[in-house]
Amino acid sequence: MKVVANIERQPGEKNYSCYMNVKPLKTGVLGLGSSAKAAIKDMLSGWNDASEDLKEEGKEVPTLEIEYKFDVGSLFSYYDFINAAGVAREIGLSPSVMRQYAIGTRKPSAERKAQIINGFKSLANKMQTAALY
Repeated sequence: MKVVANIERQPGEKNYSCYMNVKPLKTGVLGLGSSAKAAIKDMLSGWNDASEDLKEEGKEVPTLEIEYKFDVGSLFSYYDFINAAGVAREIGLSPSVMRQYAIGTRKPSAERKAQIINGFKSLANKMQTAALY
């Protein structure tokens, strides 16, 4: 069963959150953590606990295929080896604006979000073609 988990950190909040709604089972699971990875790990732990409870209630628990969706700040937290300035250079955006998106003081438009994810994918493609001798 395919479900979506949203990872974000609200402006002014210390922790990241990861929320997944398993609609057919009428169950939602929230995870919190100091990083996007920690929030995901906490959410998955909560899902394991919820699964056990559902099994004890006699409900069949499906195997989940989780699609993760990130806000800009959580994307940089999860892929912490990629920095905002590098992606900004890749897409021709001011590094200071990208940092504002990453910390949540500014929200990117839908068009800008697409530009950012395309920048990530472009960097990934460049990394795939790298060779050492």
